[in-house]
Amino acid sequence: MARSFLGALAQLERAAAADQRRAQNAAIRQHNALARQSERYFKQAERERLAQEKESAIQYAADKTSEAEQKRNELNSLTKSACKIPLLVDLNSLKQTEPFPKPAPKRPCPQPLPECPDETRYAPKFGLLDWLFKSRKEKAIQLARDRLNEALDNHEELTKNIELANIRATRDYEEKYRNWNAEKEEFKNKQDEHNASVDKMSVDFAEGEKNAVEFFFDAVLQHLELPEEIELQFQWQLQYDASSKILIVDFDLPDLEVVPKLKVMKYVITRKEFSETFLKEKEVNQIYDELLLQLCLRVTNDLYVSDINDNLASVVFNGIYNGLSKSTGKEETKCIMSLQTQKVAFLDMAIENVDAKTCFLKFKGVAGNKLSEFVPIAPVLAMNRTDARFVESTDVSGMVNGMNLASMDWESFEHLIRELFEKEFTTNGAEVRITRASRDGGVDAVMFDPDPIRGGKYVIQAKRYTNVVGVAAVRDLYGTLMNEGAVKGILVTTANYGADSYEFAKDKPITLINGSNLLHMLQRHGYQARIDLEEAKRLMSEEK
Repeated sequence: MARSFLGALAQLERAAAADQRRAQNAAIRQHNALARQSERYFKQAERERLAQEKESAIQYAADKTSEAEQKRNELNSLTKSACKIPLLVDLNSLKQTEPFPKPAPKRPCPQPLPECPDETRYAPKFGLLDWLFKSRKEKAIQLARDRLNEALDNHEELTKNIELANIRATRDYEEKYRNWNAEKEEFKNKQDEHNASVDKMSVDFAEGEKNAVEFFFDAVLQHLELPEEIELQFQWQLQYDASSKILIVDFDLPDLEVVPKLKVMKYVITRKEFSETFLKEKEVNQIYDELLLQLCLRVTNDLYVSDINDNLASVVFNGIYNGLSKSTGKEETKCIMSLQTQKVAFLDMAIENVDAKTCFLKFKGVAGNKLSEFVPIAPVLAMNRTDARFVESTDVSGMVNGMNLASMDWESFEHLIRELFEKEFTTNGAEVRITRASRDGGVDAVMFDPDPIRGGKYVIQAKRYTNVVGVAAVRDLYGTLMNEGAVKGILVTTANYGADSYEFAKDKPITLINGSNLLHMLQRHGYQARIDLEEAKRLMSEEK
């Protein structure tokens, strides 16, 4: 009986062990199956990633190839996108209509005067001993009287101080209000003067006045919609002759690098790298030559189309190259193409259908055989940079060292500024001219800078001041800049500028150079001058 029981128990143990082994084997099989499934998943994901990477690389190469081709097509389609309607310039948008920015000073609230002391509060109070002894009573009366007098004196002094404070506050307010009102009137007067100058410019433009016409067509060129690669580079100068109705445009040409040289980009799958082929130099030069010819015709066309007042009879386009000379390796500026056209004949053709070179030759344009060789030519009509206001320069360098610029003769100071800007810019071929003592139009000097980035006509005003230069001077410069058709205005002073001056100039083509900046510029060019405003004020006071 016992043996049968032990046998049954052993059998049960063997069955349990077998079940456990089967369960372990099932778990191992399930784990291996999950591992194989996970491996298949990761391999599939890797294959998809590589396929996506290959597809992205192939698409990137195709996009770069297409982008380069598209840019070349844009560069050689300038005449097809030429204006058909005028690029209108709304001169009224130049008017200043903003309100006076400073709020009026607040009228002060007068401090209330204190109430007079209540004498009943200072009446003597007697005790029993005070009634019994006369001397104690008299002493109590005197003490009460002294306290009352002290209170009355304090009240009088406090009243007087408050009255004086109220008077000072009222006077301070009245002075601030007078100053504020004067600034407001000055602001309004300057605004009215500016707006009147805009109105005058509109009238002058309608009448074909030189500066107004130049300003208008300068704005037209600013509104030209050209490919971004050209817009980043192009600058120009304009000169108009009212008697002949000829507009001369000295236009800085884009350099050869504006042409995308990539021909085809491919992705080599076996090497997992990009392969590029480029246009031959001859092909790049052909595209570049076509670009310059179309640019010349496009600028001319858009000027004519925008000539709403019939101020133009003829346009002369002079293409100016600024870059390295292949023969000398030095920077140079030269005219490499020149075209004069007549408005009637030019607008009589369908510019979107013309062959640029044939059209250029039809109007007897002047250029080298290949513009990409940058062969200098004599322009059909050159820009005349003479100005009746200009006077001969005076060398003042010998009298500057150690001198207080704030007390310098104003005419010598203007010549010093001319010298300084000559040294600052003439390494790039700029020309600085001083104006006559009358300072017609508010211009103390005019600079012509051929630099392709910062170039153009600059107006420079010199203020030998000992006090802060107010915003009125900066507004005057801005008006002068507009009237002159300049690209930038520079105001130089021996003193400093107020916050309102910097605020007015910050979004305009105006540079403010204060006394500290001026000394730094002078030191950079070997001048050893100084600025002492207090000394200058004292000397001026003594002279009076």
